[in-house]
Amino acid sequence: MTQPAVGRNTPVLIASSVETILLMGAFLAGTATMLNAQMPNDHFPIHATWMAALLSAHVSLALLSGLGAALLFALSYLSDRKDLFYLSLLTIVFVGIAAAGGLAFYATYNYAFSYVMAVSLLIAIITSVGCVVYSL
Repeated sequence: MTQPAVGRNTPVLIASSVETILLMGAFLAGTATMLNAQMPNDHFPIHATWMAALLSAHVSLALLSGLGAALLFALSYLSDRKDLFYLSLLTIVFVGIAAAGGLAFYATYNYAFSYVMAVSLLIAIITSVGCVVYSL
């Protein structure tokens, strides 16, 4: 009995599944961080260890999702499927926009950049889920 060969889409399926989990984790940790900002100061006063842990989790998951998006893009390029390639291209573009929005928000505390980051992460989640669906 021979073992079934690994298909060309299997690495993309695995990478896009991991990328989707990382993006959802970054989005949820960022949302929890924003919901716990204190209203009088309104700019992330970290008074407790759990607040620092939330912000640290958000940044760590965001960095990992950037690396995951690059890996997903490379694997989808190697799979020779145009639909996966374009979806992963959109994923890496929107992860980049979210990163730029997050850095701009951290530098200026302008909440418009926070919304850019949140919407970009949501679109990146949608395109990453598209990679999961199309690689099945």
